[in-house]
Amino acid sequence: MGSGPVGFAALTWPVRTRRTSLRPVAPEDRDAVHAYRGREDVTTYLGRGPMSPSDVDERIAENLERSRPGHPRPLLGLVIEVEGAVVGDCMVRFEPDDNGMRTAFIGYTLHPASAGRGLATEVAEALVRLCFTELGVAMVQADVFVPNVASQRVLEKVGLRRIGVTTAGSEGGGHPRMDDYLYAVTAAEWAASRSS
Repeated sequence: MGSGPVGFAALTWPVRTRRTSLRPVAPEDRDAVHAYRGREDVTTYLGRGPMSPSDVDERIAENLERSRPGHPRPLLGLVIEVEGAVVGDCMVRFEPDDNGMRTAFIGYTLHPASAGRGLATEVAEALVRLCFTELGVAMVQADVFVPNVASQRVLEKVGLRRIGVTTAGSEGGGHPRMDDYLYAVTAAEWAASRSS
C-alpha cells in the first residue's frame, strides 16, 4: 500500500445510496460540518471534543492533503448529503499492514437531526462496497466505543463482525478513556454474503 491512495483520483463522484450522496469534502463545507462536529452530543463517541470552526478548517485541509496520491497515510474524507444539504461526513482511511494486505478503516458521523433514519447504514454499506469494488482492499475495519450500540448495529448490518476489544483504548470526546470494539470484514466474506 506504500504508494498511497491508488484509485482515489479515478473514483466517480458523487457515490449515491438510496437517499444520500457522498462526495469529497471541500473548504466550503466548513459551516455545515461545524454545525454537528461542534456539538458535544455528537463528539462523545468520536475520540475528541467539540470542534471549533478553525478545527474544522484544519480537518478539511488535512483530509484534502491525505487524499493526494503518494501520501504515506492516505485518507478519503467525504461529506454525506441528503437533497443537497450536508448532514454528516464519512471517511476511508488506509492503514499500513506488515503483511502487504490493503486494509481500510471506515467511519461516519451524522448530524443528530439526520440520525435514527437508517442513513448511517446506507453510508456504511456504500463505504464497504467502495472499498472492495473500487479501491481493491482486502479487509475493511471499523472501531467503535463499547457504549455506542447504535454504531455497532450499523456495522453488523453491513456485514462487519466484532473481532476484538481494546481496553480503555481511546478517549471519547474529552471523557475518560473507553473500551473500543474492533469490527472487520474481508473481501471474501463480503463477496460470499452478497452471493447468498
